[in-house]
Amino acid sequence: MVAALKQALLQMSFSRQFLLAIISVLAAGMLVIGSWIGHLIETNAVNRTAAISAVYLESIFSAQLQDWPCGGAVGNRAHTELDRIFVTGPLHREVLRFKLWDAEGRIDYSSDNAQIGLRFPVTGLLAAAFSGKVQARLSQLDETDNPPEQARWSELLEIYVPIRSGADSTVAVAEFYLSVDALKREIHAAQLRSWALVAFSTFAIYLLLFGMVRRASNTIREQRQDLHHQLRQLTALLDENDRMREQLREAGVSTTTLNEEFLIRIAADLHDGPAQTIAFALMRFDEFAANCRGCASSPSNTAQELHSIHSALQSSLKDVRKISSGLAVPGMAELTLAEAARRAVRDFEHLSGIAVQSEIDDALGKAPLAVKITVYRLLQESLTNCSRHAPKGAPSVHVQKTDGEVLVAIADHGAGFDPQSTAVAGRLGLAFMRERVRLLGGIFEIDSAPGRGTVIRARLPLSTDEIIHG
Repeated sequence: MVAALKQALLQMSFSRQFLLAIISVLAAGMLVIGSWIGHLIETNAVNRTAAISAVYLESIFSAQLQDWPCGGAVGNRAHTELDRIFVTGPLHREVLRFKLWDAEGRIDYSSDNAQIGLRFPVTGLLAAAFSGKVQARLSQLDETDNPPEQARWSELLEIYVPIRSGADSTVAVAEFYLSVDALKREIHAAQLRSWALVAFSTFAIYLLLFGMVRRASNTIREQRQDLHHQLRQLTALLDENDRMREQLREAGVSTTTLNEEFLIRIAADLHDGPAQTIAFALMRFDEFAANCRGCASSPSNTAQELHSIHSALQSSLKDVRKISSGLAVPGMAELTLAEAARRAVRDFEHLSGIAVQSEIDDALGKAPLAVKITVYRLLQESLTNCSRHAPKGAPSVHVQKTDGEVLVAIADHGAGFDPQSTAVAGRLGLAFMRERVRLLGGIFEIDSAPGRGTVIRARLPLSTDEIIHG
């Protein structure tokens, strides 16, 4: 039940949550303030009535008690006068009961003759009145001296008025009871007016607060809608970026594979075209030189020129065959990634005559052709740079598999360089390596500084899905 109520509250708008909360708070505050004001109205009405009645009654019976010996019974003359005032006179309708107490708690006079001479403990309001202050309350007639009154009335206004002697000390207390009907009507009317004022003020405060919160809630809702709209736009842009990145990586994989196929085709064309033509030209040149042996005894430079042409043709044929073998990497599709890396190292050692310290993980098995080609070209270009810029000292190669990726590191002990310099940024070899790795969704790093060698690191995904989807 509590969980369901909490869930229902959470689903409400902020303004409705505030509506429930502020109604509860204002209602509680209205009840507390209204009750407190009502109590003040009742207390003030009782005290005001008591004060007025006390002054009025004290002026009436004070003259009748001048010859009353304090601490003794009221004389016959005073008794008769008091009866005339409170029993048979016009005040008997207002003053329903009158008692005269001495300091020992004895009733020296009462409008009910049966109570004259009775003694009761001096406590409560009676004791407070003997201290010199007028006391009043709405009594439920539950004191020990009230059974006669309780038999006729359920509630009366009970007032205690101290009677002072010439020395201004209280010698007796006059107690009288008034009807509460008119007072109750007055209190009720005043309380209704106060409750109406409190309710109106509470409602005005509620309307003011609710209007402010409703306005703020509308602003928040509009801003939330704007944020949702912007979020949808951003999500669409991110989806479009993901789609474009996927297309880019797919294009990178395809480009790497097609580029390798293109290089193989160029290598084949060089081998079958210019290389064969130059070889045929050399063969015909040798035949021509054999038929022209007399040219060697000629005083001209013909023999020397023929030798130069022969050397140039042989050098061109060697270069064409070298370029052809460097462009094409036949059989790459059948190799594992570890075998492709080892082949790159062996090819470099064969061409350059420089030994390489290599550490290649045998766990690198099958991999996409684009990855194998990129690793091969990365090692090929990096080791070639090592032979050019760090001919002294063996370069080192580390190829390792970790978490679905291949990590490649090539280090040398050359002079090093500043990777941020403009001259380095313009090197085609480094740029091609970086772009090859980036096209496959990998990471390419260069760690170098003047005087401390160079380390090239690359991280490539091993699976085709990782290459395409990143």
